Amino acid sequence: MANTTIVYFDEIWDYDKTTRIFRTVFPKRDTLWVSSFEDGIATVDPMCGSTITEFAETVAGCFADESNFGDEVIKAFECDENATFTGIKFEFNGVTLVVTKENADKDKIYEEWNAGIEANAEKHRLEREAYMKTPEYRAERAKALKVATRRQTVEQEVIHIDETTEMEFKDDEAAKLWEQFVEVNSKDAYSNGVVTYARRWAKYMQHLMRKHNKSVIEIADKASHVSDIEGITGFMYGCAVNVLAQCWKYGEELRKWHNKDYGYEGDGVVNPAVLTVNVG
Repeated sequence: MANTTIVYFDEIWDYDKTTRIFRTVFPKRDTLWVSSFEDGIATVDPMCGSTITEFAETVAGCFADESNFGDEVIKAFECDENATFTGIKFEFNGVTLVVTKENADKDKIYEEWNAGIEANAEKHRLEREAYMKTPEYRAERAKALKVATRRQTVEQEVIHIDETTEMEFKDDEAAKLWEQFVEVNSKDAYSNGVVTYARRWAKYMQHLMRKHNKSVIEIADKASHVSDIEGITGFMYGCAVNVLAQCWKYGEELRKWHNKDYGYEGDGVVNPAVLTVNVG
């Protein structure tokens, strides 16, 4: 029974009332979703997680003399007695193939599929080259460079302000709490990333408030994005808000601004990652 696919019809997919779901018994436990059966061709949708080599072997096995795939499909779609199974159509990573008895070999299927992948890549390359010669591409490229240059300039400004200004605290106790937070969270790259981000964010907000006479509410969002230079997670962001709310001079305004985004007006800080952080 080598390279023979044996299946049984399980159920009709409740979502579209059309797709038939088959379970494979051999060569291995798998699932074949047949979305249609017309003119002898079964359209099969590969399952997420399947590899092309595994799927090619299963498809090829459907054409073996001992395979019951064709008979099961005909019965599942309630076809008349004249219906015959002649082929399988499938799309895998952008390449559509039709397999019949003549090319039902796992190696041939893979070769045809791979040729399709290479043809698509070449087509996309030629289309990209043609697009790069258009005014639209030049305008897009110029805009992207302008945005990148602006981003780099702002990041340099954030770093410069971080290096040349002092962070402002609510009082001496708040300053000590910040020092404890820095000491505890400077032992690894992840925790230190929170320290760096929180410090830069606070200092840059101080700069924007003075330069433009704005409130925390007006500049917090913009400052949070431009201060994220290395890349932070939602949990790291929540940690930063938490410690600044307790230590930073304008922390209470920041806490209220942050919580309002989550529809919360009570005490404490809403953490996007739904975790509690101890800064002591």
